[in-house]
Amino acid sequence: MTNWRARVKLTHLFTKDEDFEEVQKSMNEIADVIEASHYFNEFDTTIFREIPHGDSFFGPVDYANKLINWLYDYADEHKIWIE
Repeated sequence: MTNWRARVKLTHLFTKDEDFEEVQKSMNEIADVIEASHYFNEFDTTIFREIPHGDSFFGPVDYANKLINWLYDYADEHKIWIE
């Protein structure tokens, strides 16, 4: 069993909407919380604020999901529980 150093509430900021504006809004809100938390000091949120509009293969939600996976990997490595 892992001993988590911290718990950070983020999942309420996730969106099911897939259009660019809503995805970018959600990612900006997530970045705001991450930046305010001292547990994510080494985590760069710059790309969270620059979600691509997408193309014929990948939409903004695809990029956002990849970044969320990256965030979860970081949190796991640093024993931060994302709720």
